[in-house]
Amino acid sequence: MIPEWMKNEDTYVPPGGGGTFAVRTIRAIGGAVGRLQFQQGHEKKYALPALVKLFILVAAILALSLSHHRLVMLAYTAVLLLYLCTWPPRDIGHILAGALAAAGLTLILVLPAMFLKPEGVSGNLNLVWKVFLSVVMVSIFNHTTQWNHITGALRRLHVPGIFIFTLDITLKYVVLLGRFIRDVLTAYIHRAVGRNDKKYQSVGGVMGLTFLRGTEMSREMYEAMRCRGFTDDYKGL
Repeated sequence: MIPEWMKNEDTYVPPGGGGTFAVRTIRAIGGAVGRLQFQQGHEKKYALPALVKLFILVAAILALSLSHHRLVMLAYTAVLLLYLCTWPPRDIGHILAGALAAAGLTLILVLPAMFLKPEGVSGNLNLVWKVFLSVVMVSIFNHTTQWNHITGALRRLHVPGIFIFTLDITLKYVVLLGRFIRDVLTAYIHRAVGRNDKKYQSVGGVMGLTFLRGTEMSREMYEAMRCRGFTDDYKGL
């Protein structure tokens, strides 16, 4: 005989909000990590070498910064927008969003000068415009050039290998730690039941685990480099 209490249905409904914080955090981290995955871009099979594109980028930004004619800035804007029209809408949105954010920050910084010296409003607006165009050009270069090709171009310019190594390893480990945080938050969602009124304690736990994992990964990489006889001669992949 089955007892009566075992035949009763469980009507417990946990309150909402148990994993909302973690879901939003995972989305934010996933988006940030995804933007760092720039090994896959719009680089075509017969594209210009990364070194040539780097020289063109530097020359274009330098010419734009030294120019004081709006006709030149209009020409830059027209060429860049026409080129972006050939891209997928999602990538266009990412590039324009970053450029607009940089331009908005510049506008906030120059607002006091615009109020104190109204005669210099035109120059300050040109500065905001130039920042927007410069960020668009840098974003296009980033999207059309694989990261290992960029490090190879820096190596050809005789940039110290230890600088390239530090930059490359930093970006790679940011991606790895981002994935680790995403996995930890996913495990937190699967274990969360009901409303959690102490979400910030969970944040502390996740950051503590990330710190310990980062320390462990740093020690393992250092030991691996010692075992392989690393001599600061970094050529990249």
